[in-house]
Formats: sequence, C-alpha cells, structure tokens
Amino acid sequence: MISEPFEFAQLIILVLAVVFLVIAIEYRKLSFAIISFAVGNGFLSLAFFALGAPIVAAFNFSVFSGAFLIVFLATMNLDAPEEEPANPEKAEVTE
Repeated sequence: MISEPFEFAQLIILVLAVVFLVIAIEYRKLSFAIISFAVGNGFLSLAFFALGAPIVAAFNFSVFSGAFLIVFLATMNLDAPEEEPANPEKAEVTE
C-alpha cells in the first residue's frame, strides 16, 4: 500500500514515463513518436532524480532526451517524406 505522498508521486512519474514510451512505440507519425520518446525519457530522468540518483538522472536526460532527440530529428529530415494517397480505397494498384 502506498503510505506516503512522495511514493505516490514516484508512482505517477513512472506511470507517465511508461505511457509516453508506449505511445512512442505505437505512434505512426515519426515526429510525434520522437517527441513522445523525449518526454518519456524526461519523466524517467525525473524518476531517477526522485530515487536519489541525480548523476544518473542528468546523464539520462542529456543523452536520451537531448542527443537522441537531435539524432532522430536529423535522420527524419534527411529521409524523403512518404506520400500517402488521399483516399486509400480508390488508390491505383500498379502491377
């Protein structure tokens, strides 16, 4: 049983981290998935800080939320955008 408000805050932070990281896996638009990944890792860094590991929290925040976000966004901008048909039911089939 959760006995202290601090434990409840830690639980909320961890649940939010898991939710945002699952959204990052499941989202189809790459830009929103990258942003969700960064937010999820930000909450994970906050959880590390709440558990008493500020050095790990700073490293996690700087590397995962910062550097990986920049690398993913740069990769996304280098890739050619995929064109989706406006109406997928009437899309032409090429054989």
